[in-house]
Amino acid sequence: MSPVHESSQMRRVSSVKDAVGRKRRPERVLLEHVAALCGVEPQYEDVFGERHEVDDAVLKALLESLGFSAATRDDLVQTLETLQARAFRHGVEPVQVVPVGTAPIAVVLSCPESLERARYRWRLRREDGWETQGEGRIDALQGVDEREGPGGRLCRRLLYVHEPVGCGYHDLEVFLGTGPSEMAARQRLIVVPRQAYVPESLAGEKKAWGLTAQLYGIRSERNWGIGSFSDLRALIDWAADVGAGFVGTNPLWLLFPEDPSKVSPYGPSSRRFLQPWYVDVEAIPEFWESEEGRRWFGQDRIRRAWEAARRTALVDYDTVWSIQREALEKLYAHFRKHHLEKDSERAQSFRRFVENGGKDLQSYGVFHALDAHFRRSDPSLWGWPLWPGAYHDPASSAVAAFAAEHGEAVTFFLYVAWNAWEQLSACGRRSWERGLAVGLYGDLPVGVDPAGLDTWLAPSLFALKTRIGAPPDDFNPKGQEWGVCPFLPQALKDAAYEPFIAMLRANMRDFGALRIDHVMGLMRQFWIPAGLDARHGAYVRYPFEDLLGLVLLESERNRCLVVGEDLGTVPDRVRAAMEESRLFGCRLCFFERLKDGSFPPPENYPPFSVASFSTHDLPTLEGFWQGQDLRVRESLDLFPSEDVREKMLLGRKADQKALRALLSAWGYEEEESDATGVPDDENRTHRRAAAVYRYLAASGSKLLAVSLEDLCGVADQVNVPGTVTEHPNWRRKLPWDMETLKTHSRVQAILSAVTEKRPRES
Repeated sequence: MSPVHESSQMRRVSSVKDAVGRKRRPERVLLEHVAALCGVEPQYEDVFGERHEVDDAVLKALLESLGFSAATRDDLVQTLETLQARAFRHGVEPVQVVPVGTAPIAVVLSCPESLERARYRWRLRREDGWETQGEGRIDALQGVDEREGPGGRLCRRLLYVHEPVGCGYHDLEVFLGTGPSEMAARQRLIVVPRQAYVPESLAGEKKAWGLTAQLYGIRSERNWGIGSFSDLRALIDWAADVGAGFVGTNPLWLLFPEDPSKVSPYGPSSRRFLQPWYVDVEAIPEFWESEEGRRWFGQDRIRRAWEAARRTALVDYDTVWSIQREALEKLYAHFRKHHLEKDSERAQSFRRFVENGGKDLQSYGVFHALDAHFRRSDPSLWGWPLWPGAYHDPASSAVAAFAAEHGEAVTFFLYVAWNAWEQLSACGRRSWERGLAVGLYGDLPVGVDPAGLDTWLAPSLFALKTRIGAPPDDFNPKGQEWGVCPFLPQALKDAAYEPFIAMLRANMRDFGALRIDHVMGLMRQFWIPAGLDARHGAYVRYPFEDLLGLVLLESERNRCLVVGEDLGTVPDRVRAAMEESRLFGCRLCFFERLKDGSFPPPENYPPFSVASFSTHDLPTLEGFWQGQDLRVRESLDLFPSEDVREKMLLGRKADQKALRALLSAWGYEEEESDATGVPDDENRTHRRAAAVYRYLAASGSKLLAVSLEDLCGVADQVNVPGTVTEHPNWRRKLPWDMETLKTHSRVQAILSAVTEKRPRES
């Protein structure tokens, strides 16, 4: 949003609130006025259509999280002054995002009255090195508005750049006045495309389907009790063999490997670095070079441990990481002696990785070395907020001294990060080599853990005392609090959006498609003050057009299709922007209904969408039929009342009846006899599942996602929202290994149904 728009919005909101103020407490009117100007919505409408007024205490807490004092009336008045002064900062805004083709580009200049009759000059340097410039008198520029400041009158005027500027990251320098009084300012001018990248493989009427997996849950004959990047590579090969166009995974971003209790992939420590427990230790060259490593691996103690870890129904993260870390330390010792000390080609590759990663990658190594150091002394010291205060700042002398003293520990973690990126990148390349229409399909979480790496690197970018969540709805009557903290909108703008851009690039680098979790978060997020539940939150606005534009630009540059998770209550403005921008939406069979409660014909699914039966937070296909999710919710006391429980049970029966009616047209009749030798009940579930996916494969959606849980007939859902330790979220493995998966009759039935409607493109 441009500063001019912001100014007009301030005046508009003020007039609205003044009108409301005639009927409401003056203190509340002022609080709502300030909150609205800061991007906090004082009221919101929930999924039931009920309007909620946010409590004063919640509004004040969120204003404090945004960096504004709000405890008293005087604080609120001071915040108003701060906001007005910000709009008139001298020079230009630090960043401006404009769609390609905007002509001319309007740049707002702010200057003191003393420079009004002075001259200005500007220079635009495009990212390709081409430059253009201009100059003139400041008072000849079109005026916008003015205000009185502590140092006198301040004015804002419009500078128009008429030269054509293509998509990319450009730099505009503006100089106001001359001589000793000259003021210089710089703006990052970002020109973005109007639509996201869509591969040629999906042009016109072309469609594709793919497999989606929780990578940790994959079983294979060679992994160490958790799915690995080698398992992902094997899944890519199988997907290519059966005609799939993509392979999707849970978010693979950094968690807390030293703390196996924090395993939700949607609560990452960082959204730019990978989780090390997906590394296949045996795929690292040093594993086969090192005699000591092979001897270690051959010990009965180690073999028994990883064989036991492989047999468990749930991932034993503690055992898995303990074995992996011990192995990685031995491989690093070999790498240091036989590669780093000899400056081998492999050592040079590692050094290039470290150099390209820059300061943040080095800090990644220091962060984990510090984390391991403090946990050894006190296991309860998880996360940097609990470390001694001297280590809270990555740039502190204490951190520098620690890094110098523990250089080998730091380099070890860089070695682990390098191997993770090497293996994931190999998977990305493999998806292209095998001709997948889309490639790898990644997942970007909406926030980060407040005690993790990203917040340690740049705490000023995050609202650390706030959590993101969602207000109450049908499935979560108490609302949701996701345990992650958000970016601060103004801090992002002040940083010229560089942290957001870096995050997008990391998430698109090896992927052909990216799912943005809770895509509405580009426009607004539901913030909850830390310590309160989700009934005490409010929506906070973000610079939607700017963030969306950056997504489009990085999508085009990385040749990465973008999927926006748009389930639940999503403003019309977001849906319209997604359609205009060619962002794919999500369409779940579990939710799609006509007004009469029946399931829609497949052509009702919009082209730019990913069709699937459900998601990780909802029942699987078999869970839907068996009502397993409802039994789990009842056992965990997640229904707020008996009436709600009865309503959900009756609703499920009606949905099952409606789906059966639909499936009769898609190759499934409940009374059909079996002649295959497979037990009747099992055969029925196989044919029923195949009919559901035949229906989805016939949908208008360009993409169809087939989950491995549905292929295996798993009844338990991956994650039960509203639970942490009460349910084994993010731990359950698939019941079959990869070898069984490829040949099982249920899998064959479902894939045959899918490929019947979506054959491989010739």
